[in-house]
Amino acid sequence: MKTLFLSVLTIFINVSLSAQAEEGWYISGESEMIFSFADIEAPNELNSETILRWSPVFNFASHLNKDLTDNVGFNIGLAIRNVGFISDFDVEDPTGEFNPDNINKMKFRTYNAGIPVGIKLGKLSQEKPFFLFAGYEIEFPLHYKQKEFDGGEKVHKRTAWFSDRVNPVQQAVWGGIQFPQGFALKFKYYLDNFFNDDFDNFKSDEIITDYELFNANVFYFSLEWFPFQNVDYYTNKME
Repeated sequence: MKTLFLSVLTIFINVSLSAQAEEGWYISGESEMIFSFADIEAPNELNSETILRWSPVFNFASHLNKDLTDNVGFNIGLAIRNVGFISDFDVEDPTGEFNPDNINKMKFRTYNAGIPVGIKLGKLSQEKPFFLFAGYEIEFPLHYKQKEFDGGEKVHKRTAWFSDRVNPVQQAVWGGIQFPQGFALKFKYYLDNFFNDDFDNFKSDEIITDYELFNANVFYFSLEWFPFQNVDYYTNKME
């Protein structure tokens, strides 16, 4: 059912993009390099800290844009993103002393299909754009991966399509700035817990016994290149 829904949604949006582009709308392509963290809530004994996760691939989006004036516009699109975070767990020795051999690391990520909707405010010129942008996105996790490390050694990996371990619907808000030089900076925050609060059958060999004890709201900064500028404009300019 999830696969059918996403397939129909993809076809619908692609047809809409092609049809509307001929009526004063235009299509833009987005690729972003993501630097992510997470706002974590875990039991005190886990001593959890998030560290930087870099995901340059695969993060793509197509936007259907409409500029109402030279300074105001909006967009809607379809995206695929590599979203996740890395967490370190400093587990203490039973004697109460710190044992470096028990430092554990876990990496979590999902590939999400998303539908972003946003606005643009500022100088929307195709030649030298300089504007602010913001919006909302709803995402649907497609593929889940989890890795566990003990003292730097990977001890376990789990992968699954449409996993029940993560929240099946994830909402996010984002905002950023497009610079005339061609690059854009964006900040994005996920409003929903990365994990599924109703999933209670998760067992990690070393650290976590229940997802209900572990909450994580992912947030990230990203670097983009002309995410809302007309693809045809730059294609023609290069010819």
